[in-house]
Amino acid sequence: MDPVRTSYYVADGAAADRAVPLIARAPWAAIDCEADSLHHYTEKLCLFQVSIPEHDFIFDPLSGADLKAVSDALERRPLIFHGADFDIRMLKRSYGFHPRSGIFDSMLAAQLLGSEGQGLADLARHYCGVTLVKSGQKADWSRRPLTAALLEYASNDTRYLHSIRVDMERELEELGRLGWLHQACDRLLNFLAIVKEDAPDPGTRWQIKGSKELKGRALTILKALWEWREAEAQNRDRPSFKVFHGEDLIHMAKWASAHAHPPDITHLPNAPRSVKREARLLDAVIREAWDAPQAHFQTKPPVRHKRWTDRLHKAYLKLKEAREAKAKELKIQPSLLGTNAILEAIVSAAPGDFEALNALNFLMPWQIDVMGDEILKILSAN
Repeated sequence: MDPVRTSYYVADGAAADRAVPLIARAPWAAIDCEADSLHHYTEKLCLFQVSIPEHDFIFDPLSGADLKAVSDALERRPLIFHGADFDIRMLKRSYGFHPRSGIFDSMLAAQLLGSEGQGLADLARHYCGVTLVKSGQKADWSRRPLTAALLEYASNDTRYLHSIRVDMERELEELGRLGWLHQACDRLLNFLAIVKEDAPDPGTRWQIKGSKELKGRALTILKALWEWREAEAQNRDRPSFKVFHGEDLIHMAKWASAHAHPPDITHLPNAPRSVKREARLLDAVIREAWDAPQAHFQTKPPVRHKRWTDRLHKAYLKLKEAREAKAKELKIQPSLLGTNAILEAIVSAAPGDFEALNALNFLMPWQIDVMGDEILKILSAN
């Protein structure tokens, strides 16, 4: 039975100062973050929740309180996350956060266990017999004051992580996969330590998914529509997709460019209702783009792929087949044994022995233990 827990909403410096020594002495800490990307143009950290033995904290970065000391204390604790990538990125952006004592990611653990349900609610129900409400999933976490229901929802995101961890570690140990998780978590931390969140290149950011199908005037119109959408989203402080989805922009650009003259956007087939609301502005954007030079934009540089011979392609297909078979045997997703991109890179590098395969650093040691013999066998036969 878990001990009685005390919850704190921390929105001032004095309360944060009182929390720091409690966190600094804790044997572990579970962390989760809430941001507002579903409601605002620029995403920001709105809350981060921390659970330690006997205490649950909700820290409010929007209160103006200096929470850097809290972040520093957390860095030195063994940490538990569910989906660590997002949480660490948000805390790193806000406080320069970088865990130094290792992490346990229950999402990665669920993947390595081949769990049928891998969401936090699935794990809480399976391991703790608790049903977590979903009412806060799409909440605007930047709004204040926060309701009691949202605060409870936020606390639940970390409250059960330690109990989940204990059971998952035991299951991973029984399967001989606990080391796999440690390697996966270490690789994630190493990646997050060096990755830089540079601003996307403004010259190519408009080339959204699906834009490769467009040419000439259609691309010019797409770029103009994208720039208009971004300006509107920023002015309204709304996410871009809530102004228009990328596929809507491509649909408009493709349709408009097929006409001999700038068409009336209200005639667009299968148009979302927002097109009618913005028809005057959209027509103006399309008319201006219609007369613009068709090559005034910067295109993404072409991706240079290694020229593959039939022999290399066959080796790649055999590696994929071997990976699928091994994944089925282990009851995990095939990509956990190596993504398609990694398999392509291995085939291109053509390692001849285990030393060369290890030196590539494409695969973690556990992946090489599981797949190494088969990889080298296939490459040597081709």
